[in-house]
Amino acid sequence: MSGNNYVYRSNAVISIILPAFNEEKRIPSLLDALRSISVDPQRIEVIVVDDGSTDSTSTICRQFIEDFFPMGKVITKPQNTGKGSALRVGVAAANAPIIITMDADMATDLSAIEPAMKGLDEHDIVVGSRSIEGSQTQGITSSRKFVTLGFSLLLRMLTKHKIADTQCGFKVYRSPVAKILFSASHVKGFAQDAEILDLAYRHNFSILEIPVRWESIPDSKVNLIRDSMSSLLEFVGYRLNASKIQEINGLRISLEDGKKKGVNENDILGSFASDYVYIRSQSSIDILMPGVCSDELKKISEAFHTNHPGSESQICICSLDDLFP
Repeated sequence: MSGNNYVYRSNAVISIILPAFNEEKRIPSLLDALRSISVDPQRIEVIVVDDGSTDSTSTICRQFIEDFFPMGKVITKPQNTGKGSALRVGVAAANAPIIITMDADMATDLSAIEPAMKGLDEHDIVVGSRSIEGSQTQGITSSRKFVTLGFSLLLRMLTKHKIADTQCGFKVYRSPVAKILFSASHVKGFAQDAEILDLAYRHNFSILEIPVRWESIPDSKVNLIRDSMSSLLEFVGYRLNASKIQEINGLRISLEDGKKKGVNENDILGSFASDYVYIRSQSSIDILMPGVCSDELKKISEAFHTNHPGSESQICICSLDDLFP
């Protein structure tokens, strides 16, 4: 595990990302249940990404989060672009050291949260599974089980990883890992689950699969045949164009220490986007910007110096081996 000292823009313990499309009837039960997990709701950053709903999903979630999860937020997208796209937006907005993604229908029992967080002590990613020993499923039809197992088998053949169930919506990440992987993701639909795990596998991130209790929820948004076929085609398209993450651009900004001029840590954290990765050393903070090209980095650097004249910074470039040795 990396010894880097990552810093975050809030005091949240976990960020929970909930992609939602027309979930006004089902998501209130999940939000209510999240108040009873082992983490204080005051320290949970619930991020609902409303993926172009035509019902009252945003309004209901915004009121619930305002009442019970003061660190949370609702991000409303103007149109529906898919689960993968919604998760990418949510992960970019997260501000806690642990990021949890789960489906809005609460198909996965929330008892998985605690062992999954514990799993991050030794692993970069923890994946909920309906297919390994100890898992329990209820209400899953034979046809759905056949398609799910077949889809996972095809993915294992394409990727050579050993994840038994890529498509369970419950996954937990160390935050810097999630931000880097999701920034490299391009899949918009349901195949993004498999894409993220393939990216993690090819970059040697450690993945733990844990059993979960999972219940099939009525009125699923998933069309078993159509979505499975489109997900497979989407994933094959990703694999044909997949490339490894080479380097990550960033800025190293000197901190004030009473002897030389620098910038306050809070000012640095407040000056840049939440989708970046922040690493503190004794005298500086590295702001790593996954997916940002060198030309865009120069513009970001110039804007920072305009707001903080006299500050000291330099461009830094990191590999994944630097971040996660």
